[in-house]
Amino acid sequence: MPTGRDTEARIVAKREVAPNHFEMRLACDAPATEVEPGQFLHLWLPERVDPLLRRPYTVYRTHDDGFDILFQVVGRGSGLLAQCDVGATVRVAWPLGGGFALPPDGSTAIVVGGGVGMASLYLLIERLARAHVPTQVLLGARSRDYVLCRSEIEALGVPLHIATDDGSEGHHGFVTELAATVLDETETNTPHVYACGPTPMMQALTKVATERDAPTQVALENRMGCGLGVCLGCVVPIRADEDVSYKRVCVEGPVFDARVVIWEYRV
Repeated sequence: MPTGRDTEARIVAKREVAPNHFEMRLACDAPATEVEPGQFLHLWLPERVDPLLRRPYTVYRTHDDGFDILFQVVGRGSGLLAQCDVGATVRVAWPLGGGFALPPDGSTAIVVGGGVGMASLYLLIERLARAHVPTQVLLGARSRDYVLCRSEIEALGVPLHIATDDGSEGHHGFVTELAATVLDETETNTPHVYACGPTPMMQALTKVATERDAPTQVALENRMGCGLGVCLGCVVPIRADEDVSYKRVCVEGPVFDARVVIWEYRV
């Protein structure tokens, strides 16, 4: 997997795509087209000591001269990034972690995203479409105003199903309920499931998929300190035969087989 650059990047575009959700394009001195879906970058705002640590952002889309990130303002770091003007420079270590594995030939795929978790999934959807893997995307949001990546997914010609908490669009309820319905209606081979979103959503989806023998990969979104596997601040408990081991999300992840994640210790 490609990994290991630490470089300066310039903000060349920024737009608010939903309330407190921003899409930002970063240009750098190397092409990002070899980044694997699910890999992330560690971003630092130069000349600042507060916040001191870098912040992780998934690589949303790639270009010959850089990449896009898609993020929600949830704290001081993301809030300061959202305030940066076009033309400002940041420092990024990228690409980091391991990405999603595409399914075997002849498989189908179901991609399940919750909220800004779609940022970790769009590049995967793009690669699945390019590989001609029959794919359905299930997108969960609090309301229609928070549905992300709609036009981009529709432009790929991939079927999109929406679930909203308030019923303002699509299925009224959780996206995991929609996933159960789609899996039950699948008449071909059991699809491979891919997901990213809030931890309770991924835990519920793992139960739904496991009950239907659907292999499932999830991208975890743990807090990270160093992004290099040194500080051990992002470890997650994993089943290892009869024992429990701890894996570093920033190095051994962020993508894991959902069936080995010990979700009970995470929620």
